[in-house]
Amino acid sequence: MNELKTMRDLLAHDIQMLYSAETLALEGQALLVEKASDPQLKAAFERHGVETQQQVARLEQIMELMEVKPGREVNSAIKGLMSDSEKLLRKESTPEVLDAMLIAAAQKIEHYEIACYGTAVRMTEDLGLNQAAKLLRQTLEEEKKTDKILNDLAKQRVNVKAEAM
Repeated sequence: MNELKTMRDLLAHDIQMLYSAETLALEGQALLVEKASDPQLKAAFERHGVETQQQVARLEQIMELMEVKPGREVNSAIKGLMSDSEKLLRKESTPEVLDAMLIAAAQKIEHYEIACYGTAVRMTEDLGLNQAAKLLRQTLEEEKKTDKILNDLAKQRVNVKAEAM
């Protein structure tokens, strides 16, 4: 989309960027599962991978409702967060500190997605796109829940183990 002349154009662009973000995050999900050593953290990453597939499907529904195709533009914010995380993963670390690092990396992506979904919900509601708003709200709540799960795991298990090293 080369022009953004209306709120609907802006929303379409944002939905395309969310689609790019989720598909990129989905690619990185397998690495999180592979690298995590804490069984509860590994399980949380696996569950979120399944959720992310559902979120991608919802975004495809929204694009169909809006008569928008996935864009070719890559979400540079997610790409940057993933690149930063990959650099950290190359550093020597203990399994406990690595788990803390994985949570921090995942939460940065979750926080970005929460901000983007919140904005998209607001725009869809303002434009009267109620079905799209409902689908986006569902994903927003899932992202918030995932962030809380990761936060709780960090606080109660992972960071405690990493601090003991």
